[in-house]
Amino acid sequence: MRRFAPLAALALALAAAPSREAAAQGVLFSEGRPFAEALRRARAEKKPLMVDAYAVWCGPCKQLDRMTFADESVGTWAKKNVIAVKLDAEKGEGRRVAQRYAVRAFPTILFIDPSGNELDRISGVFGPADFIRAAQSILEGRTPLGEAIARLGKTWDPELAGSIAAQLAQKNDLARLLPIARRAVEEDPELAEPGARDAFLYRISLEDAAEKLSPEALDVIETVASRFGDDPRVAILHLVAAREYVRRGDAASARASANAGLGKLPAGSPIAGDLYAALSGAERAAKKPDAALAAARQAVATGEKVNAPGWVRVSRLLDLAESLLLSGQGAEAKKTVGVAMEQSVSDTALLVRASALLLRLKDAPGALARAQRAVEVSQGGDPKAQAALGEALAATGDSKGAVAAFARAVELDPDDASAKKRLDELRRKGRVKAA
Repeated sequence: MRRFAPLAALALALAAAPSREAAAQGVLFSEGRPFAEALRRARAEKKPLMVDAYAVWCGPCKQLDRMTFADESVGTWAKKNVIAVKLDAEKGEGRRVAQRYAVRAFPTILFIDPSGNELDRISGVFGPADFIRAAQSILEGRTPLGEAIARLGKTWDPELAGSIAAQLAQKNDLARLLPIARRAVEEDPELAEPGARDAFLYRISLEDAAEKLSPEALDVIETVASRFGDDPRVAILHLVAAREYVRRGDAASARASANAGLGKLPAGSPIAGDLYAALSGAERAAKKPDAALAAARQAVATGEKVNAPGWVRVSRLLDLAESLLLSGQGAEAKKTVGVAMEQSVSDTALLVRASALLLRLKDAPGALARAQRAVEVSQGGDPKAQAALGEALAATGDSKGAVAAFARAVELDPDDASAKKRLDELRRKGRVKAA
């Protein structure tokens, strides 16, 4: 799992921010528009996207612009074959897109089908002719990865399946990994072959990161977990299952899975903290504050002991704050949120979560400050940050600003039903007041 500024004026400014066309002599890149709009255009024109994910400090990115994207032959090829988009992978919506496709190096050129699934990518600097050749191979499915997937489709090979799954997981490419993992279970229901087991583990890791484990995957976990023997990764199965049960509100199953995972861990395992965090979530879902507090404190202590990354420690402190709130210790919960936020938090999701917690603690100004920071960190490109800003603005009485923030959230993620509902509610409320 899953990483700005002032009030209504900021939300309105971001909502009205103009798009621009960044034109090299060759490739005409669209930049500054929502990614969802680029996908809609790709579907309309029946072309894949070619997304240049860059960073402003990246020297090779500039070299690629000058040497390749400015070339007329590359421009002609791109105009005919793709929808070309540029994204600053460290700002705004570009950061979210880069996380979605696991962009870890620059320059990375993503080729994405109109449904949003990655076809493949080019990393590094290529001259014009080599770039066209590599890009055309991707569109025709003639890359080593594409050929390996085709070969696996003809003849099942668990070792090859595991290798392909690892490559797809590195790209966060669940769409292409899913059929391979499904076939792994069909061919080897016990997941006895290492490659088949790896393919399934990569699948559930990506689903867990997306915070939605399929019922099918959960059924497989429940079936095969007992057969993993001494494989230490069995704890991961229990962890993923526990998190999914928490999301579903099934406290008893979540508790059982978390405890089963803890029982399989060697002493000092860093996964223990994650399992205690899941157990705390299960107990909160069961409305058992004492048990939730005990598990949350264990998660925090384990994180400190193994020197967990900063964002992990912040997440577990927020778990602790939620458990304190459930137990009626509002003042202590607010203090714990403050301790968490004292760390240099630059993770949008954690800031959004802190804002929501502070709203529940009746601290609207504090919630607003965290929501503003979430928008700032994401450069206005994260729909959840915009929605958090909308809720905080509404709580402080700034209805106009709240409407603008929720409108931006819906623009960034048109499929977010809850943001649409809140936007409609606020607009309806505003019309009633005006009348």
